[in-house]
Amino acid sequence: MEIKPLPQIIENIGRLVEEEKYEEACAFGLENIDLNKEHVPGEYAFRNILEEYIFQFFIQDEIKRKYPLMLDYSSLYGDYGIALLRMGKFEESLKSLKLALKYNPVNVKALLTLAEIERDKNPEEYLKISLDSARYSYSRENLAESFKNLSCYFLNKNESGEGNMKTACAFYLLSRQWGGEKIAAGELEEKLDFDSIHEFKVNGSHDILKIKEYLKSEGLPCEASIEIITICKTLGFQLDQAKKVVPALFYFNIAYDLSGDPAVKETIDILNEKIDRKANE
Repeated sequence: MEIKPLPQIIENIGRLVEEEKYEEACAFGLENIDLNKEHVPGEYAFRNILEEYIFQFFIQDEIKRKYPLMLDYSSLYGDYGIALLRMGKFEESLKSLKLALKYNPVNVKALLTLAEIERDKNPEEYLKISLDSARYSYSRENLAESFKNLSCYFLNKNESGEGNMKTACAFYLLSRQWGGEKIAAGELEEKLDFDSIHEFKVNGSHDILKIKEYLKSEGLPCEASIEIITICKTLGFQLDQAKKVVPALFYFNIAYDLSGDPAVKETIDILNEKIDRKANE
């Protein structure tokens, strides 16, 4: 059997999962990925500098060794964990996802997948994972999925007599606000009693500001982490000053997607004008 280089393995498993070829991905992983690999404490693999800063801010562990992107073990084991889960291989998936999170504890994609496994088995761990994924998310889609998971948690607690329908509805409506039509209605929406939540309504419609005020009063997340928005703005300004306009735009766009800040949008427009002028020179 031909031994493939690690960057090729990472690329192949990622592509197969993106294309939803889960059976093929599992077969490829069985031949090329070691689920018994030992993780050395202090060794981490981040997809970009933003994830490293998120890790340093929220987790504050010592980074003894940082793998380059071409050796991103976290994405490797995270993607393999997704494929294994889709093929019903729960124990192997759990093992792969936990290894992914050892290499990168702020890998939101792996956290969201792990939440699927823990939802019915371990509700309190499911809650912790969902709060973490909301805290570390830097895309609207991942934030919406995290809020949807929190809605599921509080709905299940409500059905067991311990929870809160109001909180479940608040998180679901918030997930729709962040993710739009990407958040499927399905069984979750059918179980939620929106009509009973009168205090969220203004002129007959649910008011997002009232929902956010309620969740804040309960000590629960209701928007993107301000720390992540601040990090993105800082990275954007630093890169712009270093005349690295395209990478600067990458981080400013994240900051704007998460905040809607008009000042950030103005900066993005200025940088786009710089790119246009340079292209026309």
